[in-house]
Amino acid sequence: MRSIPRALALVLVLAACQRATHDAPAAPEPAPAAEPEAAEQPFETQTFVSTSRNEETRTHGDDGEQSTGVPGFTVVTPEAAKELAQTAVADQLDPKKSWKPSPVLPAAWPSKEPAVIVYFYPMAAYQSSLTRYTLFTPAFRVTVSLVDGTTKVDPLAKPRALGTIEDTRPTSLERRELDMSENALMQRLVGTEADAGENPFWGYLKFIHEHPKLGKDLEKRSSSFIGWVRKKAGR
Repeated sequence: MRSIPRALALVLVLAACQRATHDAPAAPEPAPAAEPEAAEQPFETQTFVSTSRNEETRTHGDDGEQSTGVPGFTVVTPEAAKELAQTAVADQLDPKKSWKPSPVLPAAWPSKEPAVIVYFYPMAAYQSSLTRYTLFTPAFRVTVSLVDGTTKVDPLAKPRALGTIEDTRPTSLERRELDMSENALMQRLVGTEADAGENPFWGYLKFIHEHPKLGKDLEKRSSSFIGWVRKKAGR
């Protein structure tokens, strides 16, 4: 048998390889990548249901301060009246003494004008005690207008000693009762008083009872109002 020339054999091998490559099935196209799942909704864009706390925030103005809600009046809370009184007399209070402000009281009774009074009582501390003081009659009377918040400072006669007192932190019950009474007075003066069905001014009598030396002096200075409160309480 005759042998195939080496050159011809090489040509045949190359032709066979080319035909095998051409006849091979085409590789399948890669499957499209799966689309990523939708991301979870961001917390900031979730919807919140309105609650009572949300409603409360709407009672505040754009500047974050709560509106008084009483047309024609700038001061409607005892806290605001006391702060104005404190500011008005601050530069006249002797820093060597301690000072006790009175509860808010009406400027006149029966009420003739929407204004309250705060008295400032000086106290001299005992060196041997952290709670014992000599209490003096008030040195200043500050009148606060509830209409526009203006104040008037009246220096009083030279203070005289009323006696020794124990100046301790009031109980939560005592503070709550006085708060209720002061707020009731403010509401009456600005014309928003509600019928509570009971005597909301009881806290004034409780304060006088708990602080007899200061209370006795305070009752003399606001005798018409305290007398009315006692009559209302049946005492």
